[in-house]
Amino acid sequence: MKILDNLILIPWILGFLNLSAPFSNFYFFWIVTVTFYGLLFVHLIECIVYKEKIMNGPKTPILGFFLTLVYGVLFLKSFRQIN
Repeated sequence: MKILDNLILIPWILGFLNLSAPFSNFYFFWIVTVTFYGLLFVHLIECIVYKEKIMNGPKTPILGFFLTLVYGVLFLKSFRQIN
């Protein structure tokens, strides 16, 4: 994965910060909350849909599911480059 792909970590970090200490700005709070739960939902669906690909991937299944949960399709696309 490229360094630019790590930009996806920003919404995750903001989401976890929002969970631990909610933001005081009403609009920022809801934008971060909806984005965080949207990312979580979509990446959980990806984990279910691509379960076999993750299980047979180059990483251990637990690490594969974690990386799919964080990076999603960006991580799954890296399988083609390795094989």
